[in-house]
Amino acid sequence: MYRNEKASDTYTTEIIANMIRDEAKGRFESRTSVPGHVQQGGTPSPMDRVRAVRLAVKCIQFIEDNTKSKAEILADPKTIAVIGIKGAGIVFSPMEELELNDTDWVTRRPKKAYWRDLKQIVDILSGRPK
Repeated sequence: MYRNEKASDTYTTEIIANMIRDEAKGRFESRTSVPGHVQQGGTPSPMDRVRAVRLAVKCIQFIEDNTKSKAEILADPKTIAVIGIKGAGIVFSPMEELELNDTDWVTRRPKKAYWRDLKQIVDILSGRPK
């Protein structure tokens, strides 16, 4: 759950998450997080705001598409997912797939990253020593 920097002081992120959790009646979980690695201060750009709306819309669609019983949710590994951006699209990746196939747990990075092949070029262009 994300919250605008000018949001209500009364309706905090935790209160809204608790309201959603209560209304879900066990069908899904609602949690809050502080995206510290992306919070660099300043006013969000229009692109930041557009991305936030796109992510929120996808999350609501995910919840609507996965309206199932608790047993069905627990049996389907695709319902335990992480939202992210791959290429130009917003996608949900099942946690099981991320844990087993896509994550290098030692470095806490993806095993495959398109930009890794560009690192040498970036180092040359930026004048970084070898």
